[in-house]
Amino acid sequence: MTTLSLDVTQPESVKAAGLEVERITDGKLDVLVNNAGILTRGALADVSPEHIYSIFNTNVFGIMAVVSALLPLLIAAKGTIVNISSASSVTPFPFKGPYAMTKAALNSYGRTLAIELSPFDVHVLTCPTGYIESKLEANGTDQVPENSLYKAMAGRMELGSPDMQMEGTEYAKLVVNEVQKGRGWGFGPWRFGAMREWLWVGTGASKGYWASMMGETFLQRGYKGMINWDEVTRVLRQEKDL
Repeated sequence: MTTLSLDVTQPESVKAAGLEVERITDGKLDVLVNNAGILTRGALADVSPEHIYSIFNTNVFGIMAVVSALLPLLIAAKGTIVNISSASSVTPFPFKGPYAMTKAALNSYGRTLAIELSPFDVHVLTCPTGYIESKLEANGTDQVPENSLYKAMAGRMELGSPDMQMEGTEYAKLVVNEVQKGRGWGFGPWRFGAMREWLWVGTGASKGYWASMMGETFLQRGYKGMINWDEVTRVLRQEKDL
């Protein structure tokens, strides 16, 4: 196994990594997995546009830069691009809005990219992911200004997280198994035994999928119940003496 240092937000780093990957793979890359991401916890009213841009720079723009740099290698191999998204991209998730926004953008990027690259036999797999064991939450930062309406929630912005989360190794195996399905068989738009365009995986991911199918009113009310939003409302109103 060969590892490379890469900062997806730095064009020179992306370029250098691309050249090294080309050398190592002899110009053909079978699979590119885009998993770079950072998380900020905070209310949308509190997080500055500048900070949100920095999150987009890693979670979206950086991924786009890596894809562009490695695209010739993927085309040469008729390879696969795997974008690790989040179930929060299609569900309301208070205090993780900036992160969810970037993942929603990544979904849209993947959808369009899949069609644009289909003439070159490059497949795009988007993975809206539920809860898995990772360092994302631990490495996340909190944005709660002194004058925040949500100051009472400082240190308590992790809502609805289940006690049991899917192990990272199990998650990785499921994604790898999906990629290894390949193109399957069939004709026209009908394919059988093939890799999907979207793979919902991780603890709670299936709930996010079905909830997103039920309409916005059901979705918002359902998630309020799941994360005990009534208690959050009580705490916030008590803090403001409402």
